[in-house]
Amino acid sequence: MPVIPALLAGTGVVLYAAWAILGRLQHRVTRQIRPLEEVLAREATAGPPGQPVPGPSQPGQGAPGGDVPALSVVVAARDEAGGIERMVRGILAQRGAALELIVVDDRSTDATGAILDRIAADPAGTGGSRLTVIHNRDLPDGWLGKCHACHLGAGRARGEWILFTDGDAEIERNDLLARVVAHAERLRLDHVAVIPDARPMPRLQVALMLAFARVFLLSSRAWEIDRDLPRGGIGIGAFNLVRRSAYDRIGGHTLIKMDPVDDLKLGRLLKESGARQRVYDGVRMVRCPWHRGALRVVRGLEKNLFAGLDYSVTNLAGATFLALALCLGPVIAGALGALSAWPDHPWLLAAACIPFAQQASVVAWSSVAQTRRYGGNPVWLSLLYPAAEILLLGAAWNSAVRVLARGGVRWRGTFYPLPALRRGLVPAGAGRRMRR
Repeated sequence: MPVIPALLAGTGVVLYAAWAILGRLQHRVTRQIRPLEEVLAREATAGPPGQPVPGPSQPGQGAPGGDVPALSVVVAARDEAGGIERMVRGILAQRGAALELIVVDDRSTDATGAILDRIAADPAGTGGSRLTVIHNRDLPDGWLGKCHACHLGAGRARGEWILFTDGDAEIERNDLLARVVAHAERLRLDHVAVIPDARPMPRLQVALMLAFARVFLLSSRAWEIDRDLPRGGIGIGAFNLVRRSAYDRIGGHTLIKMDPVDDLKLGRLLKESGARQRVYDGVRMVRCPWHRGALRVVRGLEKNLFAGLDYSVTNLAGATFLALALCLGPVIAGALGALSAWPDHPWLLAAACIPFAQQASVVAWSSVAQTRRYGGNPVWLSLLYPAAEILLLGAAWNSAVRVLARGGVRWRGTFYPLPALRRGLVPAGAGRRMRR
């Protein structure tokens, strides 16, 4: 066999195998991360809240019946005057659980603090004794602002469960928090993360967010989350519900106090420490608008993506090569196969197209799965796949260039030097020494 056809055939086999594995993992991730709406509806038909319901991990077993445990909701808010009142009143309207809301006004320069004080002081309103406002004016050395605010809020929390959420998140049902806590108790979970519904979004942004979610979930080993193994793990800033004892076991936010990927790292530390974790899709249940438009998403990821690669250009280069090989490799292999195959090797033409066919089937399946939950056109989503992948790589390189050029990260008006950020990174496996 000539060298070039043999090389193309070998490359085709590798690409086909890679996309077959990716397809299988994505299918398992989709099955693992079920819509929260469906999960709670199934439990509602099985019995009323508080009644034991068999869980998928432990058939025939459930949490003891009775009242839902006390819940503390912690919100870190900085310059959220535009939406903080709606968010706070929505949380305080929740029923079915003994709930307290702790909002940390983290060095806001707008009217956030005044709005919170007005709600808390209104005797006819929904605040009262359930709302605690902490006005934080200083940021200690060695802390990121949000992590320090979460740390302060958790220090005041009295509930058996703590929900860390964002200042612009919205809970769509007024019994949702009680039902999620009851669900976690039934399955004896320690951590529940919910991916928020960020709609509406333009088409290119939807494709970009799907590409980002694919990388995020696969790198977090979401396909095996139900096996309760001390590896991987996911955390979501808009909805991180944590059992207090599990949170204290990992030292709260102290270990991740200088890690910009704090939400993810919190989930990973919990999982590695032995906490039982589940992740759900919050479509129509938990909403949290993100940046409007694909280019704004690229800007919004500046502080995260390079941090997620441990501030390593070598890691970024390796990830870029792998992503380009997976994205463009099947098309290039098919084109080169067509040029080399005809008319002497017609079999090579067919073989060269197999990786592209496998890639197209996986992309189409993931697009259909996405649009079944969120609506939209799967054809457009599939066609935008290459652009979204290139845009995500551009976001990663934009993050790296800006962080290196500035010598650090500017986040919410505060500058954090790169040497301090590198020292604060939490490596994979750090939570295993805290296993129960």
